[in-house]
Amino acid sequence: MSADRLEIYGKRVKNIHFIGIGGIGMSALAKIYLSKGHIITGSDLRLNDLTDELKRLGSVIFEGHDALNVPPDTDIAVRSSCIGNDNPEILQAKKLGVKIISRGELLRMIILEHDLSVGITGTHGKTTTTSIISHILHICGKTPTVIIGGEVELFNGNAKLGGGWIAVAEIDESDGYFRNIRPKCAVVTNIEREHIEHYGSMENLTEAYKEFARGISKDGFFVFNGEDPILRSFREELRARTISFGLDGEFDVSAKHVKFDKFIEFELNAKGARSRRFTSSLIGRYNLMNILAAVSVCLEIGLSSAEIASALDSFSGVKRRFDIIGTAKGVKVVEDYAHHPTELNSVITAARRYNTSGRIISVFQPHRYSRTKDLKREFSNCFYSSDILVLTDIYSADESAAEEIKIENICRDMDKTRFEKVVFLRKKDIPEFIRETAKQDDMVLVLGAGDIREVSGKIIDRIRRGTLHVPSCGRLI
Repeated sequence: MSADRLEIYGKRVKNIHFIGIGGIGMSALAKIYLSKGHIITGSDLRLNDLTDELKRLGSVIFEGHDALNVPPDTDIAVRSSCIGNDNPEILQAKKLGVKIISRGELLRMIILEHDLSVGITGTHGKTTTTSIISHILHICGKTPTVIIGGEVELFNGNAKLGGGWIAVAEIDESDGYFRNIRPKCAVVTNIEREHIEHYGSMENLTEAYKEFARGISKDGFFVFNGEDPILRSFREELRARTISFGLDGEFDVSAKHVKFDKFIEFELNAKGARSRRFTSSLIGRYNLMNILAAVSVCLEIGLSSAEIASALDSFSGVKRRFDIIGTAKGVKVVEDYAHHPTELNSVITAARRYNTSGRIISVFQPHRYSRTKDLKREFSNCFYSSDILVLTDIYSADESAAEEIKIENICRDMDKTRFEKVVFLRKKDIPEFIRETAKQDDMVLVLGAGDIREVSGKIIDRIRRGTLHVPSCGRLI
């Protein structure tokens, strides 16, 4: 659909302003509409590589929020879920009479434009699953429109405008709007306690997922993690055809003769599909589950197991998902976006199986005060596959600081005798501590969804330079 024919709420749209454009979801939508020929402007408190790419492609991006950032000829304004009603650009858009919509609303419109849409959500694994599905379809010549909550090398980022009839989109569940999105095919990777600051209870969160699943039409299909008891309970209530995937049990799509140490290798076991050996450079049981979800979708779309296996073999992963940043003096530094206890345990456990000759040094920055408070017991039990644990200050995201929530909330119930060392450090002091502590063959995991990624390159540089200063800034916990 060309830019001059797009209508939103009955209004012909050309100029779109994004408030909070630097986020992974917002920047993806901006890139799609920029590729469609729209004039894109936007703002964010902090610019990043995503906003740099949008500027290179022709967008006008402002650092900081100001009423003057909103062009007078703006047709619609799109707001990130973290943008408050008192934001000066929100107030200016209202003053100009500009229609303001949410990120979720714009994503819903993209999905409605396509004959076949695949929407992926869940507590863990949705970014990797979305990326694998998109990669396989692209390699197999299906030219999908792609919207991902992470950066993939094949698409030079987190989004790509496709050929018109297939869309593959990661659907964020954090603000509840996903209940209104109706893809032809829905994938739910799992459901765990998360975003309780929005939903209020696990019961409300479960009901939101159920509402999303019920929205899939009877001519669509619902792919779900058959190992998840909550998702299994949905099956009888849905109009859509259901397809289960999993490892430990009887499922529509599963794997046998499995290896997932330094890579993943398995034999596909799926109804109606030829058994075939699959390989992937990804690691860990959790990624095998992501692969099975993706394979389930691609088989249902009509690809053969041979086509899927060949395409999967070339998938190299997602940025910040067990992303090996570099090696210095035999020490590997790996970034991962994991920030929920289940994700952290899965990544650290997989790293332990991958790196058998050295220690695992986990560096974790908690993300949000509300999550740290709500899941403090789970956080205290998820790091035990590490040899050394380094914790730093909580990344607040858009939340106000809470004095009663501290790193000690995580450590209070932790059995610290199971580690060589547990230490708290300011973020700026982490590289020197790692340089002094790490040994050849160790792996350093830099974990979290905030700005902890900023230390990865500094760790590598500090190890390579090999300075002799011994830090005294840390405190044992």
